[in-house]
Amino acid sequence: MSNLHVLVVTSMWPSAREPWRGRAVEAEVAALERLGVAVELDQIPAGESFRGYFCAGIRTVRDRRSTPRYDLIHAYYGHSGVIARLRRGAPIVLTYCGSDLNGVQREDGSWTWQSRAEVAIFRQLARMVDATITMTTAMETQLPPTCRARNRVIPSGVDLQRFRPFDREEARRRLGWPRVPTALFVGDPRLALKNHRLARATCELARASLPSLRLQVAWGVPPEQIPVWMQAADVLLLTSHAEGSPNVIKEAMASMLPIVSTPVGDVPQRLAGVAGCFVRPPEPAALAAALLQAIAFGRSPQARRAVRNDSIERTAERVLQVYHQVIRCRARKRSRRSALRPTTNSPIGEGHKCES
Repeated sequence: MSNLHVLVVTSMWPSAREPWRGRAVEAEVAALERLGVAVELDQIPAGESFRGYFCAGIRTVRDRRSTPRYDLIHAYYGHSGVIARLRRGAPIVLTYCGSDLNGVQREDGSWTWQSRAEVAIFRQLARMVDATITMTTAMETQLPPTCRARNRVIPSGVDLQRFRPFDREEARRRLGWPRVPTALFVGDPRLALKNHRLARATCELARASLPSLRLQVAWGVPPEQIPVWMQAADVLLLTSHAEGSPNVIKEAMASMLPIVSTPVGDVPQRLAGVAGCFVRPPEPAALAAALLQAIAFGRSPQARRAVRNDSIERTAERVLQVYHQVIRCRARKRSRRSALRPTTNSPIGEGHKCES
């Protein structure tokens, strides 16, 4: 058990308006608390709006002299890392969550000017914190080379108790779904990044062989209902242009739900060799063929076995290890500075030498 006092700074946190936002961060923080970490939350309530972060920055600068003593500050998402850097004293761990390093792409694959500017800033921010966490190895390569030794690759964990298999007919009865093959699309269909258009085109082609196929969009659904939706569906369809380590993939794996996905983020590595799961190019014909295979395959026990090492408990343990490493490193640096500081009885420059 840990007795650390940690301040979490983040805009990625569920709210009454957006109950789905930041659920992975909330689950990770809860798991850290179960390990004995005393967590205080500095929530930036305005999501990703510039005004929200600006107001949070002003408040942080104004109040930082009266800030309680923390053992460590953990910021989730690049914008929150900027706010955390305004505080004094405690070491900082910054978790990059995806678009803060990967950028936000248009449908044609280009970046917005705002995304280019933010990614450039957030990459350099890694130089000004004590350690970083990225969701994937590919994200780690986006960091400045000198910062990569202080990075740990720790994907968000999945709650294996919430996402577990149960009777499909019971799930469909609870949702009022018909007994027809159903492909599940999780995310806001209005976001270009999620590429809902490709999902629709894929299902239209697949209906040539499976006319009763439905495409069911899970957006605005209470988060506690998502496990039921995954049990009621026949396959998860992910058609995004870009992702980091999408939690929906791990949740589907824990639910034994077959998956068809475009090759984004760490999905190709995660699904490699997993029966019933397919990674295909972002082309309707290739995805439609895989969709039919996945539906015919049925539930995938191998997928749940493959995701067990990414349980939320295991993830929290790995994050806690980063905390302890950072705190020990900060203590060693402080000790070395004290050893090198000249004493009142010795001439300047003749203080103790730092031993390695």
